[in-house]
Amino acid sequence: MAARQRRPAASAGTRPAARIDPGAIAAARRHSLPMRRVRPRHISEVRQDGDLIITVCDMAREELGRQAAVHWSVPDPVPAGDPASFDAALAGLSHRVERLAPRLAPAG
Repeated sequence: MAARQRRPAASAGTRPAARIDPGAIAAARRHSLPMRRVRPRHISEVRQDGDLIITVCDMAREELGRQAAVHWSVPDPVPAGDPASFDAALAGLSHRVERLAPRLAPAG
């Protein structure tokens, strides 16, 4: 039996910002979530065949169409800019990932 190939989750967008918002970095720190300081990337830079694409931005959902298998409409915390907004977005995404992950079959 071949070893199961694991690929890390990637975050990318259809119109990536110039940098990760400091509020997102602070929220990750508050919740002990390791967050590498990488530049935001376009989806074309990270997408591979067989990837499960989940959009969290309504605009990205419209732009990607059928390429996105799942859409989770998550309010953007950047306009509010307060820690509670970033914490709420993180909590909502964490909850959804925890529910989805056990239902995914390994690629192969």
